[in-house]
Parts: sequence; C-alpha cells; structure tokens
Amino acid sequence: MHVRRGVLGWGVFLILAGSIPLLVRAGVLTDAQVGDLWTLWPMILIGLGVGLLLARTRFSFVGGLVVAATFGLIVGGLLSGGVNASAGACGSSEGASAFPDQTGTFAGADATVDIELDCGDVTVSTAAGSSWTVAGEDRGGRGPQVDIEGDRLEVGTTDGGGLFGIFSTRSTWRIAIPTEPLTNFELDANAGTAAIDLAGARMGFVHVGLNAGTATVDLSAVGAMRELEVELTAGSAGITFPNLSMTGTIEANAGSVRLCVPAGVGLRIETGGSVAASYDFHDLVEDESVWTTLGYAEAPVKIDLRADGTAASFTLDPEGGCDG
Repeated sequence: MHVRRGVLGWGVFLILAGSIPLLVRAGVLTDAQVGDLWTLWPMILIGLGVGLLLARTRFSFVGGLVVAATFGLIVGGLLSGGVNASAGACGSSEGASAFPDQTGTFAGADATVDIELDCGDVTVSTAAGSSWTVAGEDRGGRGPQVDIEGDRLEVGTTDGGGLFGIFSTRSTWRIAIPTEPLTNFELDANAGTAAIDLAGARMGFVHVGLNAGTATVDLSAVGAMRELEVELTAGSAGITFPNLSMTGTIEANAGSVRLCVPAGVGLRIETGGSVAASYDFHDLVEDESVWTTLGYAEAPVKIDLRADGTAASFTLDPEGGCDG
C-alpha cells in the first residue's frame, strides 16, 4: 500500500484532533491532562527544524508529521474545552505592580468602549451611573493607554514585548463600565483571558474577539441588548444569554463554544458554512443546518444566532454551565 505524503499529515492531524475530545468524554483523559497539551507548542518549531534538516532525504516527511501531530493534540484539547490557550504563550505576571486608577464620566446619550489587550487578563464589570474606571497591574505600574474622545473610551496595551504581546509581562486589568448611557462595547484580546459581566448595562452592539485564550461573557442580567458578535481563534468561550430578544454571530476556529440560554426563550441557530465543526444542540430541531426550539415562532422572546466554525465545537446548555 502506498500512502500519499501530501495527505499523511492531514490524516494524523484529524485523527488526533478528533480522538482527544472522545477520550475526555470517555474519562480516559482528565481536564488537567488536556490543559497541559498547549505546552507542547515548541514541538512545532522542532518539527519545522527536522523538516529543514531532512529536506533532501526520503525522510523529509517526518518533520511535517511532528508539526501535524502537535497541532492535532492542541486543537483536540481546544475542542474538548480543556486547554487554556493563553497559559503557554503569554508571559508571567511576576514583577507586575499596580498602576494608578483612571476614571471618567460619559455625558451623552450613547457611548462606546473599545478595549484591546495583548498578553493578560481582563475583567469587565458594571457600575451604577455614568462613570467608568480602569484599574489593575502591569510591568512597572505604567498602566494601559487610555484615550477619551467625546463619549468614546479606548483602552489599549502599551507593553509590546513580542508578537501580540506574547512573552511579555502579563497585565491584569479591571474595567468597570457604567450602566448608563446605552453603550456599544468592543473587546479584543490576544493571548489572554476575559471575564465579562454586563449586569444592569444597556448594551447596543457587543463584540468580543479572542486569539489564544479563554472568555466568559455573561449577558444574563443586561438591561438591554441588541446584537452580539464573538470571534474566537484557538481558545474557548462560554456565553450566557439574557431573557431578551436579540441577534448574534459566533465564529470559532480551532476552539470550543458553550451557549447557555434561559428556559422558554425561542432559539434559532443557523450553522451553514462550517468545516469540521461539531454541534451538540440537544432539544433543538434541525432542518437544513437551521436548529430551532419547538414553538420558536410563537415565543415572546427570540434569540437568533449564526454559528460558524472550522475545527470547532458548539455546545448548548452544557452540564458545567458557561461561566467556567
């Protein structure tokens, strides 16, 4: 039998990426064991080096197999929801010190909060009124770059230290946004974690982008909500929805997404266009890549979502919830 080298790597990748979630569900692997898979990432560099050394030999495919196997293990861990993708790439918080709090107030009827974090952890909460606060720790206690233009607040990383902040000192931000006025919220984090609880806030558009990390998004107690957009690459996210009618788009690449929806809400999820994605939407009825709850048309509250993914998993109302 002759095996085509061009597809051998893909075969190894897919086998391992699919086997890890199955072994976790069967109890063969624990969450702690799966969580360590991300630390294998240096094997990718080793595989590339082996490929270069053996480039002109009949064993040139070995380096590619090492890379494919490593990616397969890491992606399998992400699909199982056990890998914290930020742990192996982002730097340590050792040596970080507190920076001065920064505060301000929104004066208009609409506001925008835009947060961009490279390498670190961000917690977003709410506070009654119209004032915002940025607090936390980072290298040298310098604090993030905070810009205010009218009723637009922008918070961004000032510490470069590598690609997207990877291998730099890990920052910790605690950001409180006001419950008034109506707020459009955007957060993008690279190699980090995000814990977002928007209780009591009146939200318009909410965007959460995450590369190599984990996020929890709690919308259960928002005062108002219109639209949600989540973009996830190499990580996991848990999203808790409110008992309010809204729309949303969720895109995941090499990751896992948990969705928690209140009982009695009419839910519709369109899944067209996904590649190598799995869906665990128990109790929903599927019709040509559209999943709906029974009685969706008559439900007083409707949540309409589109979920697309590549090498991703989506789970509705998992046993462990969406906040961990």
